Amino acid sequence: MPRTARGVSGVSTGFLRLFVFGTGAAVMAVEFGAERLMEPFFGSSQLVWASLIGLILLALAIGYEAGGRLADRWPHRAALGYVTLGSGIFVGFLPLMAEPLLRAMVGGLLGTPAGVVLASLFGTVLLFMPPVAALGVASPFAIRLAAAGDETSGRRAGSLYAFSTLGSLLGTFMPAFWIIPTFGVRATFWLAAALLIALGALMARSRWLATLVVLPALLPFAQSPLLKPMPGLIGEWETPYQFAEVYRLPSGETALSVNDAAGIQSVYTPARLTGLYYDAYLTLPFLFPKRTDVSTLLIGMAAGTIPTMLRRDVTSYRKVDLTAVEIDPTLVALGRRYFHLQPAAAQVVNEDGRVYLETSRQRYRLMIVDAYSQEIYIPFYLTTREFFALCQAHLSQGGVLALNVNAVSNHAALLQAIERTAMTVFPHVYVARAPGLYNRLLVASDAPLELPAAGDLPNYLRPVESGLAATWHRPRPGPGIVLTDNLAPVETLTDQMILDRLGQIL
Repeated sequence: MPRTARGVSGVSTGFLRLFVFGTGAAVMAVEFGAERLMEPFFGSSQLVWASLIGLILLALAIGYEAGGRLADRWPHRAALGYVTLGSGIFVGFLPLMAEPLLRAMVGGLLGTPAGVVLASLFGTVLLFMPPVAALGVASPFAIRLAAAGDETSGRRAGSLYAFSTLGSLLGTFMPAFWIIPTFGVRATFWLAAALLIALGALMARSRWLATLVVLPALLPFAQSPLLKPMPGLIGEWETPYQFAEVYRLPSGETALSVNDAAGIQSVYTPARLTGLYYDAYLTLPFLFPKRTDVSTLLIGMAAGTIPTMLRRDVTSYRKVDLTAVEIDPTLVALGRRYFHLQPAAAQVVNEDGRVYLETSRQRYRLMIVDAYSQEIYIPFYLTTREFFALCQAHLSQGGVLALNVNAVSNHAALLQAIERTAMTVFPHVYVARAPGLYNRLLVASDAPLELPAAGDLPNYLRPVESGLAATWHRPRPGPGIVLTDNLAPVETLTDQMILDRLGQIL
């Protein structure tokens, strides 16, 4: 088919391919931008993704149906151009319209009244439906414009769908791997808006409408320079993995939170103890004899609270040789800039923790797992029977594995599932309440364990040991699911805790 073949409205097939390629890219850019815009406030859990993807698909279905009807009634390129241009303007204003709703989430997912959470979530998601529905109009309308009433119409339709899908591929990879990490989520919307306005103006053959392409360049001046203002904020960063904020706590400490700020991922205090679950980790090297070199692996370092505290407050009592694995290099850089993370505190490896274990042959006396991929969600593959077996293979004789688990009580289904799973690999599993609101310290070994005696600890750690000892117990989770790489509904179990918590607030 010649590239200059024209349909009923005189639109070349080549231009229609370019048009659907661009609108396909814009749909995915809007979807990824929406997820990253919402992530600092709601996180990126299955609840949020299901709500977003479900309503995006509904909007596309509405757009497809409306596009077919509109194309049959007004099969003119100008009509499609105006719809596309309108969607571009709407996309440009989306951050300005969405952020007032998002800022109602002042306390994060668990600290905001449940009614505000639900209203903000669905109100924000619904904002994305109109422009996506308008973009859904593009493909059926373009096929109608390309139809020539001959035997090539099917081939043309297939070609347009192919180019639309290729555009969606570009719209998936470009924001995720380049635009969002480099320029930010707002720039993603504004670039998509500029693309749609340009395509709409070209389709409508309107020079004056083409001047609207400068509108997205003006919108940053109407926007707060911060995506998520909060008291004491020092700075915010959008990394390839998450949204990070560094801020001062009312007590003066420096803290790091990612995504919806439901928890603190790192904290720095000049005092020896934080009052949070990190303090419990400082007792673990004292499980070993005094002259033992405690080779330690930390999975999930964030900005380096644990390495800093171990080096500053423990190494004068026990020799700790620490390797720290952290997937997000931006958090490591923040640790060195704001959290006093020194190169001597740990050998830092930028890699996924499970991948590191799969490729390493090193053995350790102590392994600490404190990895959370989405603020309060443990990556499922760090909770499974296969993972615990991998940890066991990397522990030296008498070695100890410690895992931080967020749980509202000892009866939380998530905690019991992890206990049950660990017990299928390790004969000796213990749990204690760690400092902090919802933290549990799970400790596993091939040998029986007892907490270090108070006399073997420095004075500053004795209150921490006393708190752990008061809740130290062998778990009895009873029958239930054993987490495996094939089936590990960790997010669902965590969501159950969140919904239960919101229900209690309501």
